[in-house]
Amino acid sequence: MKKISLMVAGMLFSAATFAQTATTSTTTTTTEKAQMQDLRKDVRAYDNQKADAKAAISKGDFAAAKTDIANAKADKADIKADATTLKSEGVKHPVKTADKQVKAVDVKDIKADATQLKTDKAAEQADVKSGNITGAQAEQAAIKADRKDLKKDIKEARRDGVKHIARKVK
Repeated sequence: MKKISLMVAGMLFSAATFAQTATTSTTTTTTEKAQMQDLRKDVRAYDNQKADAKAAISKGDFAAAKTDIANAKADKADIKADATTLKSEGVKHPVKTADKQVKAVDVKDIKADATQLKTDKAAEQADVKSGNITGAQAEQAAIKADRKDLKKDIKEARRDGVKHIARKVK
């Protein structure tokens, strides 16, 4: 009888303990989403400023490089401020998360441009087979614009730290 009563008392205490612990909510609020978006913009701006400074140094334009470095430092300060705010709201590793999100967006843009380029090439081939010269010329202009967009997106992705872009396009 004594064992049963101790076991029941233990169960009651454990049930009371579990009832008191609150589960953490994993839903993000709109303010967190807005702050993460701001952090992603700051990360992208920081990467662009660093790349611009590198390009200016390689060209020998040290005055422009100095201003780019100063802008990059300001962006870095914004990143740190946003990160501390997000950490206080419960977001784990906000800078790393934002960096991964920026890279994912870059890869998504590259894949979209690559698929658009493939469809334009197929449309051009279809126009050539059907004998539609004006349609083929229009598709060639579209292909040229798509290649330009793809190169621009690849350049941005490299600035943001995406490696092995050709593997990601497949």
